[in-house]
Amino acid sequence: MTIELIIIGDEILNGRTLDANLAWMAPWLFKKGLNLNHVTMVRDEPTQMIEAMTTAWKRSNIIITSGGIGPTLDDLTKAIMAEFAGKTLGEDANARAIVEKNYKRIDREWTPQTNAYHLIPKDFIATDNPVGLAPGLVYINEGKALMAAPGVPKEFAVMVEDVFFPLLESKGFNLIGDQGQVVIRTFGVPEEKIFGELCPTLWKDLERFGKVSSLPHITGVDILVTFAGEANKTEYQKEIQSIVEATSLVPHVWQWGTLSLEEYIVQKAKKLGKTICFAESCTGGLVASKITDISGSSEVFLGSVVSYANSAKEDFLHVSDRDIKKFGAVSEQVAQAMAQGAREKFKADYCVSFSGIAGPSGGTVEKPVGLVCQGFSSATKLVSRSLTFKGDRQKLKERFAMSGLFWLLKELEDY
Repeated sequence: MTIELIIIGDEILNGRTLDANLAWMAPWLFKKGLNLNHVTMVRDEPTQMIEAMTTAWKRSNIIITSGGIGPTLDDLTKAIMAEFAGKTLGEDANARAIVEKNYKRIDREWTPQTNAYHLIPKDFIATDNPVGLAPGLVYINEGKALMAAPGVPKEFAVMVEDVFFPLLESKGFNLIGDQGQVVIRTFGVPEEKIFGELCPTLWKDLERFGKVSSLPHITGVDILVTFAGEANKTEYQKEIQSIVEATSLVPHVWQWGTLSLEEYIVQKAKKLGKTICFAESCTGGLVASKITDISGSSEVFLGSVVSYANSAKEDFLHVSDRDIKKFGAVSEQVAQAMAQGAREKFKADYCVSFSGIAGPSGGTVEKPVGLVCQGFSSATKLVSRSLTFKGDRQKLKERFAMSGLFWLLKELEDY
């Protein structure tokens, strides 16, 4: 089954909007044992759109478009699909019923003067939009499907998962894939060191099982081994683990799986029955935001104090004015006091604190931009450390946050 995504929108190619639909769709398909084979990005320009659909129809079984089905003049997808399929637009009773229902859901009245959502190409199927207003569109012919979903990420994901794929299955499309994957997640070591110094034969050793990929990210590298047959996963993972455990990579592996660091921490804390909190200065609430993005985090996460100003550190975390004046707000002494103060305030089991210089201003020779001081407090431990990173303000905040979360994970695992 060959699947293709066509991303439509000037705002994407002009850089005003980051596409999130590809990032959601590719891993979602993989979990179903399917692959996304092709991705095309085009502007809101009829010739480009027709060319993309024509090429996709020749090489793919399922084509999904994102964007361009709204009510504005640059929303051309419906009209271009009609032209591609050689169909005319006309009023559709099912489309009208869907639109009326969607507007009623938000306590608004829809009429044909509101927009043209009720007009769809002949022989197309109008589909529900559970979280938006515009109906989706599905055209099935010659054993292939061309489908149009909204560009809004939440609407796109729900429509693909809950509407398009069940509809395709009801129409006889075989959407059962069979592939497996072993994911080795590492931290704190770059690709060139892994495959050049620590494990020079690892890539070839893993190729015996399937296709090997190395995906570097801001805090480490994910090593993926993809193979045919999900049933082989348990056996392959045991063999792959034995290979890795015989290398110097072991201290850098933090997970065999696909959970995010935040998910992994929440799961680990739940399992241990431990509660966590944070004291944040330079990260400005980013660490708390990451944890609260995880459903169920309220079982273990008690809160975070964003003490950006020195007065906030003193008033809310009981950091002494003497320590701030003597050592500076960005210091291990202050980081320790922040962690201790927040843990006591929240009555949590563990606390990590963050005080640093994200720049671009504020750095000195002694304390450069990229320096972060982190503290850790538990009932039996009060420690701190200093780390230095490179990057712009956003990247530094991300690195500050993730390094602190990895420290928290290590403390949970050492419990």
